[in-house]
Amino acid sequence: MPATVKPLTDTEIRKAKPKDKEYKLSDGNGLFLLVRKSGNKMWRFDFSYGGKRKSMSFGTYPLVSLKEARESRERAKEQLLKNINPITYKNSQKLEEGINLNFIVSKWLDLRKLNSSPATVTQNERILKNVTSTLGDFALKDIKRVDIISALQVVQKKGNIETAHRLFSLLDKIFKFAVTNEYVERNIIGDIDKSSILVKNSENHLPAITEPNEIKELLKDISTIQKKFKTDISTALILKIVPYVFVRSANIRLMRWKELDLEKGIWTISKKNMKVSTNNDFIFPLPTQAIQILKNVEIYSKNRSEFVFPSPYKNDRGVAGATLSDTLNKLGYKDKHTFHGFRSMFSTVCHDNMKSHGFNSDVIEACLAHKDRNAVRRAYNRESKFKYFEEKRELIQWYADWLDNIKLV
Repeated sequence: MPATVKPLTDTEIRKAKPKDKEYKLSDGNGLFLLVRKSGNKMWRFDFSYGGKRKSMSFGTYPLVSLKEARESRERAKEQLLKNINPITYKNSQKLEEGINLNFIVSKWLDLRKLNSSPATVTQNERILKNVTSTLGDFALKDIKRVDIISALQVVQKKGNIETAHRLFSLLDKIFKFAVTNEYVERNIIGDIDKSSILVKNSENHLPAITEPNEIKELLKDISTIQKKFKTDISTALILKIVPYVFVRSANIRLMRWKELDLEKGIWTISKKNMKVSTNNDFIFPLPTQAIQILKNVEIYSKNRSEFVFPSPYKNDRGVAGATLSDTLNKLGYKDKHTFHGFRSMFSTVCHDNMKSHGFNSDVIEACLAHKDRNAVRRAYNRESKFKYFEEKRELIQWYADWLDNIKLV
């Protein structure tokens, strides 16, 4: 006699943790939960049909509950008694239902809500509207690669390069979800060569964290640097202030007191210290959060060095760039977020929240001291170094407040 399998319980399923190898939790009568190394949990049903062993998916837990999985098993067993292949029947039903993109996106976002903050889910919804607004009612099986490519290029033509790249990534995840749950046979996003349709993002080649829930964790980790690693105070303070000022490594490491006017909230970076060749100094409006940090730093370094963040070894030089990179790696961000990634973080958040702050790409790029993408317009541009100054001040303060708010989510 075959051994009796003890039915699963919801508690047992919830507590199932990923291991080095994927494993199964059996509920009996062919139904089992497959726990993957990633932590994802999938319902599977094994059965025999036509003398061959077969297996089908009932969806992912917890989107599909234990009760629902058991109901699917009973329906499949009834079909087998009628000599109907449950897989064939399931696929035919889905084709008849004409599952559309909006349905799949909704299902995927429901799953996303279980592991992400509300802010991240809202941001994902906003980015996906670039596609769902035109293709949402299309049956998934009827959407072609050219439809996706067209939607991506519309976003790109608006100048939202990072958003286009993020949209591509989200669609890839959604179509993989659809394939996994057998709503569609193929992931058409996987057949698209992104480099052939999207402009390379100048900031995109370096790893950067841009999701709100991950930004929150990064800021939290930065606040623990000194306690965890007994890091020198200059390095700790640089990493504390750089999310608010998102300049290049050399600019913050070599920041000098003579460049700052804390009363007016202005940081003037000499044109000779800018990576991009320019005719003017770069004027950076400091948010109130950065000003407060700098006022606290005055006590520590103003009387002993021209540098705001002097090296712990010599007062006549700034902190080494390698020190900043090594510290981020120690925090666990190797291959996840570089020092340069704070610039991508600012760009992504601001491009994704244009309706909230009300400024366009030109102002966002000006905050980053980027050259005008239009070569002709750039050739005739002889604007003052204070171009967009008030707009930059307001946007940078909006972003600093956004960072503070994300810590509280």
